[in-house]
Amino acid sequence: MFHLPRVPTTDQIPTLMHHIIDELTLTRNSILKTITPDTATFANTLLPLAQTENAVQGQLAMIDMLQYGAPLRETQDAVHSALSHYAEAQAGWIASGDYFRLLQAVRHNQEDFESLDAESRHLLERELLVYRMAGHGALDADDVEGFLQEGASIGQLERKFQENLSRENGGVWFSRDDLEGVPASDLGKWTSDGAGGEEGKEKIFVPFANGGTLAVLTYARRPETRKKMFLADNQKLKSNQPLFEEIIRRRARRAHQLHHPTHAGYRLQQRMVKDPEWLAGFLDDLKVTLGPRGRDEIAVLQQRRLKDLGEKLDTDGMGFPPWDKPYYMRLVEEEVAIDKVQLSEFYPLEQTAIGMLGIFASVLGLQFEPVAAEKESLWHESVQVFSVWESTPDKQFAGYLYFDLLWRENKYRGNQSVNLQCGYLRPDGSRQYPATILMCSFPTPTPTGCALLKHHQVVTLFHEMGHGIHDLLARTKYVRFHGYRLPPDFGEMPSMMLENWCWMKEVLQSLSCHYTTLEDNYLNEWRKQHPESPDPPKKVPGDLVDRLIKHRYLNRGLYHLYQLSISIFDLQIHSLKTDAEISDLDARKLWYDLCEEVESTDFSECRDGYAFGTFSHLTAGYDVCYYAYLICTAMAQDVFLSVFAGDPFQKDNWAKYRREILQNGGSQQDLFQMLERFLGRPPNMNALVEGLRRADTEP
Repeated sequence: MFHLPRVPTTDQIPTLMHHIIDELTLTRNSILKTITPDTATFANTLLPLAQTENAVQGQLAMIDMLQYGAPLRETQDAVHSALSHYAEAQAGWIASGDYFRLLQAVRHNQEDFESLDAESRHLLERELLVYRMAGHGALDADDVEGFLQEGASIGQLERKFQENLSRENGGVWFSRDDLEGVPASDLGKWTSDGAGGEEGKEKIFVPFANGGTLAVLTYARRPETRKKMFLADNQKLKSNQPLFEEIIRRRARRAHQLHHPTHAGYRLQQRMVKDPEWLAGFLDDLKVTLGPRGRDEIAVLQQRRLKDLGEKLDTDGMGFPPWDKPYYMRLVEEEVAIDKVQLSEFYPLEQTAIGMLGIFASVLGLQFEPVAAEKESLWHESVQVFSVWESTPDKQFAGYLYFDLLWRENKYRGNQSVNLQCGYLRPDGSRQYPATILMCSFPTPTPTGCALLKHHQVVTLFHEMGHGIHDLLARTKYVRFHGYRLPPDFGEMPSMMLENWCWMKEVLQSLSCHYTTLEDNYLNEWRKQHPESPDPPKKVPGDLVDRLIKHRYLNRGLYHLYQLSISIFDLQIHSLKTDAEISDLDARKLWYDLCEEVESTDFSECRDGYAFGTFSHLTAGYDVCYYAYLICTAMAQDVFLSVFAGDPFQKDNWAKYRREILQNGGSQQDLFQMLERFLGRPPNMNALVEGLRRADTEP
């Protein structure tokens, strides 16, 4: 067990980063000074560097985390500056042709290589790939340095893109009448102008962030309100368009320098899927198989919409607009008696999260205990910490889990698991234990209530917690492979497999707890809002859960087609082969073309927008990787249906899964083979579509 790390102050960040860089530089210089290609072995060339990386990783991860979680902009600015210095240092290290030649000598020493364990072999191969992707073996020394400098320059553009996204604070003013239908729980957390306004009517500012756009699109009854909100949101972050297109063009030209036809081919060297043509075929097949389902689902939404508008179904030229999709998806769901607002009242955020810990504790043999952390170990007062233990007689320590779950200003706007300390094996044989953070931006509570989760947010929380558990249970020698530090096109699979638990009646009922049972004032406020109703039950009603589960695949085709349109966009913008294609790149046109084609939705009135400029993944390490969600969904469905569906809480299956999948982290070189060993057969990559078809035939 180790003490909780202290969070550096803004002033301490530069010094800490200089220390990290110095430690790594000293190790490299010592190797280069004392080792020659004739004397190079894994033990004297790569192992010392790996051990230094192990030792400083926690400090580096703490700085890196603050770019997402620091509440102050000046802290984030210091982090961005520190990370820029680190990127420059990395470029300098990797520019060393001398070290590359030492690595080649180690690899060519067959006797030494064959004596290594599998994870050490994988580390050597991975390190050689890093150097080859930097141009070694293809470029001369001067060109390698320029290639790396260009990579660092692209990184600065990516950080600027992310900074713009995290600091976006726009929104739309509406009258209270405009917002008819929006739940009071949302209205209560938005800013009001008091009672003023030009016409003496109260105006309410709905932010794009903190769930504002989604709430209006899902609940506002007036079509013009939904349209106004969508179009305004679609226009935000115009400044990210030129940044995005410059990043894409420079990535393409950089890949061409190393004689890769495309950035996709260059980038896939680090993914589980290596072949751009195989990937394109996988996505095209999904477009063919999912497209008809999506068109059928849109037709149902359009029928419901035209009924509201008083139009006939054969109205010429009337497409389905994107601003109406969340609203009519909700209405269609409510027609089968799924009231998401009612359902959310049974899933207060904190209690639901604690309940999920109980599930993981049960199936994986763990214990989670709250920790009274000192102020210096937290980056925000809302953060909670748990120590994690094995449920064995000797109660071995497993690591720390942090909760940072609510939206706040300047915080990362999505939901993610962030590693704070990787586990690894120290030189003396003892183990450094991990620490990991669930860093989410779930909408904040109202002044008279608590934060409540819609069902899709329950799924999201379970997904991200799955990443955290993966991080806590991995047992690797090197930080390079710890936890979900593996290619994302496999790394998403374990968490996606766990999403199935959010559709089980037993799980949904065990997690439920009506928020009014938490505090008397919550119940009093609920009674004011529902004067004619009896007090709500403590647990979610079984019939409500039954309806939710029965219709779990309602509109699911559209959900996967949304992922598919972005995946195809990601692959196509990173498949520019010629100078003409690079110069003629029009990311906006391609984005909206694909949205219309794949999602069967009419974007004709919003093609002047910048939606791709709000999409963080492609400038945050997920370039040529958004397809991971679709591939991992297929593998996750295969694992769930094959291993867990019959008895989801069978502990022997969980023990095998922990031992053969989670514990390995990214230490296995062939991830398809690892999964094949676990399943006892090759994985079924058609399981995503087959799962949907199977659901259609269920009673």
